[in-house]
Amino acid sequence: MTDSTSSLLDAGRVRRISRVAAVMAVVCTALAVATPAIMALVWLNIERLPRLPVPRALVADLSFVDRAGGFALSLIAAGVAVWGLVSLAALFRRFRRGDILDARAAALLQRFAIAVLVLPAARIAGEGLTTAWLSRDAPPGERMVSLSLSSDDLLFVVVGVLLLTIAWVLREAAAIADENRQIV
Repeated sequence: MTDSTSSLLDAGRVRRISRVAAVMAVVCTALAVATPAIMALVWLNIERLPRLPVPRALVADLSFVDRAGGFALSLIAAGVAVWGLVSLAALFRRFRRGDILDARAAALLQRFAIAVLVLPAARIAGEGLTTAWLSRDAPPGERMVSLSLSSDDLLFVVVGVLLLTIAWVLREAAAIADENRQIV
C-alpha cells in the first residue's frame, strides 16, 4: 500500500479493493490471451454461428485462405480490445498493490478509455475490410463492402469519453495527493 492510499483509505477498504482488483486482473489477462484464440475458433466454425459478423451469403464455401484472411482482419478490432484489456489488467494490478491515487493508474485508465473509444471504429473498419476480402472473387457488381453502426457502437463512444474524463479526474486527484505528501 502506498503512502497516499494509506492516508486516504482505511485498511478494510483497501483490502476489499485489492481483492476485487486481484480477481479482475486475472480475468482481464485471461480475456486478453483468449481473444485471438476465440477469433480463430469463430473463423474455423463461422458458418455454424447463429449471428455472423459478415453477411451470411459470404460464408457459404469459405476456403482456408478466406478463413485466414477473415481471421487476420478480425484481429483489427480484437487487437484494440486486447490492448485495452492488457491496460486494464495492469491497472487492476496497481489497485491490488494499493496504488490507487497515482499518475500511472490514471495513464492506464486513459489507455483503456482510448481502446473503448477506438473499438467501434476498428470494428467497423474490420467489417468493411472483411466483407471486401470475402467477396473479392465475386464477379464485378457482386462484390461488396458492408459497414454497420449500431447503438452499441455509440454506447462504446459515450463510455469511452466517460472513462477518459474519469482518467483525467484521477490524474488531477493523484497530483493533489502527491502535492499533499510533499507538504507533510
